[in-house]
Amino acid sequence: MATDVDVYGIIQRIVDILDSDSALFSATGASGKVRKIDSGAPRMTRVIVETTLPHIWVTTDRTIDTISEPKLVLSNVIKILHHQLNFKIILIADEKDGFKVEEVLDDFVKLINQDLTANYDLRDPSSGLTPLVDSSKITSVEELDTAITGLARQGRIIRLRCVKATG
Repeated sequence: MATDVDVYGIIQRIVDILDSDSALFSATGASGKVRKIDSGAPRMTRVIVETTLPHIWVTTDRTIDTISEPKLVLSNVIKILHHQLNFKIILIADEKDGFKVEEVLDDFVKLINQDLTANYDLRDPSSGLTPLVDSSKITSVEELDTAITGLARQGRIIRLRCVKATG
């Protein structure tokens, strides 16, 4: 039987990759850097009062895993399955005005895109070994909530699709 996919392990690896980029992340609250990166979805009611900004959350998308027909079956046992895994990277920032926060968010999105493009198979950032997926790519970047467009606190949702053959 084909092995299953460790979805939480992939989420944690994405967190590790983003956390390892000193141009993107600083836990000390350095200006122009993300202050916190968490696995799991934010409680949107708490985002309104969230003070640790800029902040990133990595979670699954609505459709977590789309599994295709078996790629290899031997003796009536599935040996290889093809998975399309979907994740969201939620980014929220707060600045003095809407224009400035959009600029900051766009800069963060560029850094995240660079990090995940360079590490398309989600290798361990410290060793460069142990890829968790066969490939990944950012499929879209969206506003977090159109009701807050133009305000000093805004967000983005970056959608990441990963492909993994298990067996």
